Amino acid sequence: MLELALAIALAVGHLAVVIWVLLTEKRQPTATLAWLQAILFLPIVGFLLYLLIGTTKAKRIAARTTRAHDHVEALVHKYGLREQSTCETENFEPRQQALLKLGDRLASMPATHSNHAEILVDGRETYASAAASIDTATDHVHVQFYIVQPDQTGVALRDLLVRKARQGVQVRVLVDAVGSMSLPADFWKPLEDAGGLAARFNPIVRSLNRFRRHERIDFRNHRKIVVVDGRIAFTGGINVGREYLGLDPAMGNWRDTHARLTGPAVIGLQRTFAEDWYASTDELLDDVRYFPAPEPRHYGKALVQVIDSGPDRKWSPIEHIYTQAIALSEEAVWITSPYFIPSQSIESALVAAALRGVDVRVLVPEKSDSRVVTLASSSWYRDLIEAGVRIFRYQSGFVHAKTMVVDRWVGTIGSANLDTRSFDLNFELGIFLQDSEFTDQLRAQFEADLLHAREWTIEDERAVGLGLRILRALARLMSPLL
Repeated sequence: MLELALAIALAVGHLAVVIWVLLTEKRQPTATLAWLQAILFLPIVGFLLYLLIGTTKAKRIAARTTRAHDHVEALVHKYGLREQSTCETENFEPRQQALLKLGDRLASMPATHSNHAEILVDGRETYASAAASIDTATDHVHVQFYIVQPDQTGVALRDLLVRKARQGVQVRVLVDAVGSMSLPADFWKPLEDAGGLAARFNPIVRSLNRFRRHERIDFRNHRKIVVVDGRIAFTGGINVGREYLGLDPAMGNWRDTHARLTGPAVIGLQRTFAEDWYASTDELLDDVRYFPAPEPRHYGKALVQVIDSGPDRKWSPIEHIYTQAIALSEEAVWITSPYFIPSQSIESALVAAALRGVDVRVLVPEKSDSRVVTLASSSWYRDLIEAGVRIFRYQSGFVHAKTMVVDRWVGTIGSANLDTRSFDLNFELGIFLQDSEFTDQLRAQFEADLLHAREWTIEDERAVGLGLRILRALARLMSPLL
């Protein structure tokens, strides 16, 4: 009896401590409720999950990334990059100024003008364009992905980088330790033997060492960046793997979107890579070769804001930019997101836009790689549809693109999904472009995707059975943990 009483006392004390921590940490009320439920109904499993991925603390990783930010910021001033790239906003219309001012407060680099952006709409097009650009490199190639698979696509990328390294080009590769955990330990050895460098962001062993300090281990780097000679850059939603070519039988056709950038905005992506590289390796890329002054010519007419976001930030930059752009919409907001679990601010902005007559459309996958995410996402459908938001479900395979276009004014391509993980937990990157030509291309691609989608209507919602509604509700309660 004494042992039982002691065990109960310890369990109650343990639970009380966890609940106290949850209630005193600065997190969304829905996330607090989700964790309380997990701990109450799954006492052991819930508590272990909380220790692994529940605490909001990120002191050690934030210390590394903040130190990296400070060092690279010093390089920005040293090479005069901010003065070279800053664009004046006085001549822009009010809503353009509003978005640019917000971006300048949240992003590491100011918006730049005279850029050109090319939209790449699938893995084959992206890999071909990136490989062609890498093949032209004469000084350096910086590559960063969340996922690199050890299949034919990953080997092809590695072999290309090995060839460039043997030519004397400085090659650096950074992958996320969790996203690319399937890579063999010696996968990058041929590159290193050729003089290149490879590193992993936030290795698992380092994360587990932080476990005893109650710091969660799932702050991952979800960015996708390729920079060639500081002049050409790629970013978007595509990683490196056969599935991105539509060769995974389980997923089938894979619809994704990436972008190729030229112009002064490339420095913004280079800076982000430099920070992540320093945070992972302690190597500071202190050389003007990595930050070349923009050439005195116009690459295009796109005004580009590079937005970097992560759990080390006080505010969520990408979430705030999305919310502001939606709030400033006048005609149309068209969003594609494979994982659509909107925050309260995004949901409110979408509802308000639809209620005032804006054409709001959201494209999500019919078939997802996560059943729980699909259930959670669908729990928002009814309220959004009743407000006037149109929901479309992509049926020709899996749509993995993360894009938004507002009117003919601003468009975005990036790595971030519209969910809690992307806004608050992952290191993400997005480019926001104010350019009618670019937005027209995004609109055209969205309309092309709708040809392979079915609209989910209020009648579909009314036909959802009780069992599925219960599963949706449970998944929604757990959505802050996804």
